[in-house]
Amino acid sequence: MADLYDRAKAAAARALAPRSAGGKGAELTLQRITKGQYDPAAGKATETVQVFEGSGLRENYKQSDIDGAAIKQGDVKILVSPVLLNGTDTPQPQSLDRISFAGEHYTVQSVEPWDYAGLAVGFSVQARR
Repeated sequence: MADLYDRAKAAAARALAPRSAGGKGAELTLQRITKGQYDPAAGKATETVQVFEGSGLRENYKQSDIDGAAIKQGDVKILVSPVLLNGTDTPQPQSLDRISFAGEHYTVQSVEPWDYAGLAVGFSVQARR
């Protein structure tokens, strides 16, 4: 099972790699902001920002998929590689994470992992400007 999973993950990583590395994707930055304890001196909670450099492919939703509630006009689907540019596994994106892709900045609305035999080998992200 692990061999099949490894091959599926490698195929997704190759396809979504940046064009400069032979793939069909482009580089992206995933930012996760975690709120910490309230700091009375600053008057707000501290924030920790984690930055992950990865790659992916952006697609527009079909007009028939846009319902105005769950998927709004201007939302995009970003297919995120399972492997970061440094070769480590991409953490699963979460709602409210931020993605910078091709000069545009988005907020993650929802995430669907690509399951292959029950294991995630990539991520489909609904993102909004």
